[in-house]
Amino acid sequence: MSRIFPAPSHQSRRPFIKILCLLLSMAAVYSVVGYFLDRNNYKKGHVAYRKLDCLAAGNYFDSVINQWRLSDFGGYASLAYQEKAECFDFQKALAQQESGNLPQALAAYKTFISKHNTDINNHDRDSVLVNAARERIKSLFESSEATALENPEVCDVLSQLIQENQENLIPESNTKLSPLYVFCGENYIANRDYNRAITMYEGFIAQYPHHALVSQVEAALAKLLVAQAQEEGAGNLPALQREGNTGDSSSVVTIQNNSPEPMRIVFSGPEGRIEKLEECGSCRIYFGKPPESCPKQGPVGNYTLKPGEYDVVVKAIGNRPVNPFKGNWSLNSGGIYSNCFYIVTNPVERESEP
Repeated sequence: MSRIFPAPSHQSRRPFIKILCLLLSMAAVYSVVGYFLDRNNYKKGHVAYRKLDCLAAGNYFDSVINQWRLSDFGGYASLAYQEKAECFDFQKALAQQESGNLPQALAAYKTFISKHNTDINNHDRDSVLVNAARERIKSLFESSEATALENPEVCDVLSQLIQENQENLIPESNTKLSPLYVFCGENYIANRDYNRAITMYEGFIAQYPHHALVSQVEAALAKLLVAQAQEEGAGNLPALQREGNTGDSSSVVTIQNNSPEPMRIVFSGPEGRIEKLEECGSCRIYFGKPPESCPKQGPVGNYTLKPGEYDVVVKAIGNRPVNPFKGNWSLNSGGIYSNCFYIVTNPVERESEP
């Protein structure tokens, strides 16, 4: 048997709507009150954080972090969490410095910056303690005795700063630091960490281009770059043919870069030289088959060298992955030599050429 039920009246919905409105109003009031409580506790915590009073800061920040909320209005819970972590991590680094542990202090401040600088970038803000850690690294480099800096842990910090393009934390042209680069390079070579040794020597040349040890460091760097190219499976450079005479005892090598990538040219022999040849903006990359002759379009470098046997590396240093090339060139006294470089992808013939 079918039954007919009356439709619910609008009046039966009204109590429900009133309850919903009341709940929403209460939630709104709670959120507003919570926002002001969060802001007040965060501000008090931030004052303590700036003073490195981490216990007091932590108590205020915990009041924000542990507060139940519908949403983190103002982002105070997130900031409180970050600054609490920063404060206690910074204190660990500070404890190393205060105990006179220079290598560990530098390493701890560097770790602190690496860890918490990500938080800053994510929230588009400056951190008082990250900036303080930067200043302390600079101060420790400036105020410490040179012998105290010559430590493998200090070398690791220095290497990281150079690799991450944070040389601004290393006091510029501080003569006390110049032997540190050499010490660290030699230390890494002894431990067969050639990539870091290269970083050290490149950093030395960049910081001290007119230093008395530049030629010595450049010679060591050239040998490392040759060894590195060998490990990378570098292609073979053909021998050079003498094309003329210089009129004196020196040798001259002329190189033209006919590729759209800048190139680094390394000479390791009677002297060590590392040269850079700019890219050719109008040049192209050849596919499969190299050109019949040198395109003669790109920039030219003329290098005057002491005669003798040289290990040579030519490597593109642009954004494209290009295999380096390595060879041995005999440069006779008074000889003039030349070579031409271009890039060939998927070469099908004359594979010995770059």
